[in-house]
Amino acid sequence: MGSSQVYSRDGITVRMGLVGAVRYLKASWPVRYGLYHEIRTPSYLFQFSPEGVIRFIQGRPGTWHNHADWFKRTAGGDWVYYSSGGYNGAFSAIGEHYIPVFPYPSNGVIGEKAYPEETLEDALQALDALTDRAGEEADKAPPEVAAFWGRVARKNSRDVLDGLAARFHGLTHGPLTVLPPDCRHVDYDILPLRLARGCLYHCRFCGVKSRDTFAVEGREQVVAGAQFLADFFKGDLADMGGVFLGEHDALAAGAGEVIRAAEACIPLFEGKRRMADAPGLFLFGSPDALVGVSDAQWQALDRLPFHVQINTGVESLDEPTLGYLGRPTPLPLVTEAVARADEVNRRCSGVSVSLNMVTGSGLPESHHESLARFVASRDALDAPLYLSPLKGHADRRTTLNELIALKRMGRGSVFLYLLQRL
Repeated sequence: MGSSQVYSRDGITVRMGLVGAVRYLKASWPVRYGLYHEIRTPSYLFQFSPEGVIRFIQGRPGTWHNHADWFKRTAGGDWVYYSSGGYNGAFSAIGEHYIPVFPYPSNGVIGEKAYPEETLEDALQALDALTDRAGEEADKAPPEVAAFWGRVARKNSRDVLDGLAARFHGLTHGPLTVLPPDCRHVDYDILPLRLARGCLYHCRFCGVKSRDTFAVEGREQVVAGAQFLADFFKGDLADMGGVFLGEHDALAAGAGEVIRAAEACIPLFEGKRRMADAPGLFLFGSPDALVGVSDAQWQALDRLPFHVQINTGVESLDEPTLGYLGRPTPLPLVTEAVARADEVNRRCSGVSVSLNMVTGSGLPESHHESLARFVASRDALDAPLYLSPLKGHADRRTTLNELIALKRMGRGSVFLYLLQRL
């Protein structure tokens, strides 16, 4: 569609072919990306993907207590509320102006449910009413608008949306329990492709990772998985932010396998891609996997037509805390992984590595002391650090106070890790 169209009837306005931002922004106002269509009623703004599936619902003035907030539907069927207010220092805490309210309890350190309980159900009932009305509107609209109304009618009932989510999970071996924190840079608009099952470590403290034994997917399965994603998303591929190579330690499959999986995904972003930024290639990498990548392999990763973003959980730089967590990574390995992450971030323009460490009021005091020393030594070019509130230890006030204190100590980036599933 070359230009946008506007059609109004009986208080409902349809706008088709809208083009949002083509680069991801850190904005303090609602931003949409790529191509989308919208239907505006007196009470709600509904925004749909190019394929006609609902993506955003936003209450208009008088409907919601804060009409700058919105719900976003994920491919996995979750409705995530994006909150613009009520929390001081959101950008400092998470690196974003809007706080996505994800379903994990540990995320409560930055904000519990930020909207009245009935807000989502009221919005979904309004979508139900719109979907029911869509067939009637299609009969009275010009052909192109009528075709859009038809897609709205066919693809947005609750049963159909549930079916889409189930099909997505079937294709991607989901639900995926956690995404790398760097996916926030593309608003979590990623294509999940499993490269390896399970995790190397199975740490005692972790509540979101698979208990499966680590195993690498066959190359034919990876290529087929990429094609499944192309067939599922169709015209929506042009607006996706990148690929997540799952599950919990794709880098442990070997840098060569990561590169081959990335190459299988290149066709997904060719052709009519509307985003100007290079797509992201997001993955987790354990300390063992990170230090096992050779210089030549880092160079090969750097040449990929992706911005490769690896997240490594080092968890602590304190030996007693590593034991407390049930973490089978000796401190020298953790220290080497941190040094390798910093080296990659300085040497590579197309690869970046971020680090995770746990935080929480019940951890050994030696952990907090080592964490403070570490942050105080950091430079702006060093690997960013995400603090992950430990389940059962996430006292909100203590965690936020520690974050504020840490951010004042050094010049490196320190943020809270908000857990997102898909």
